[in-house]
Amino acid sequence: MKWNRILNILFFHESWDIMVIKNDGSHSFPDNTLDILRRSTAQRLKKKFTFQADPFLLEKEDKLYIFYEAFNFRNSKGILRCRILDKNLKELDDVKLEGFDNLKCHLSFPFLFTTNGTLYMIPESSERKEVILFQAIDFPVRWKQVKVLLSDAPLTDNVLLTVNERFYLMSTSMENELVIHTAPEVTGKWEKITPLLEVCNEHNRSAGGPYTIDNKMYILTQECTPDTYGKSVFIKELNNLDISTFKESLVDNIPPSLNNSDGVHTLNFSDNYIVYDTKKNVFSPLSFLKKVAYKFIVKYRTLQLAWR
Repeated sequence: MKWNRILNILFFHESWDIMVIKNDGSHSFPDNTLDILRRSTAQRLKKKFTFQADPFLLEKEDKLYIFYEAFNFRNSKGILRCRILDKNLKELDDVKLEGFDNLKCHLSFPFLFTTNGTLYMIPESSERKEVILFQAIDFPVRWKQVKVLLSDAPLTDNVLLTVNERFYLMSTSMENELVIHTAPEVTGKWEKITPLLEVCNEHNRSAGGPYTIDNKMYILTQECTPDTYGKSVFIKELNNLDISTFKESLVDNIPPSLNNSDGVHTLNFSDNYIVYDTKKNVFSPLSFLKKVAYKFIVKYRTLQLAWR
């Protein structure tokens, strides 16, 4: 095992792509989600020289909008883009989102939600140690910053949900610890809470948006270990969430073997589509140098942000 890990570090790097499935009308989450993923042919949305991950989707006027992270090793930084497809999954456009360049940091996990008829996004911007709320002003391209929800908070993959008319923000720390904040409204004052945690496993990092089906709320988390990032996705039922208690139970596990991949770490769905990302471990004699360069660039960028 030790030598396999060394070889992977030296000669292999991860390549991510986005997969999308058009439902046949039989998708009943979570009952047959895994069955559909196994038996349905997924369309791969490739982009040359770019890793694509963290897909979120919206259906609007017979079009499918897939918001995602586009990562390029040349600058070791993710940006946010949107693939626009017609109802038959023919690609119509692939646009870069506007309104985020001033952040000057790696961006990923473009979590989308709608409240009071307004579409918002909370992207992952942990390099800035901030959790920032954005609003769509010219869908899907133009966005504006509304508010910094949390400062001095290097948190990843933030997901917002509503329980008993109160908002909760679920995040993970750099050490993969579950961090929960709450507020009476989205733009209100967010306060950290420390409820008693009754978790079904140690994998807390979000892997998609929350879903309420038949009065049950489900959350998705990703399996990350010291040996691999983004191995599989866990479907969990959120049994209870308030200021004193957080309780979840395991429903199912989406394995890394989908479409012969080496991993999956984000999954979302709408009425007619399922979208997820898929990983392949790719051989390259320059893999180790790429990883060293990545760590150096990220460290340098983090120092620049700290001096801002």
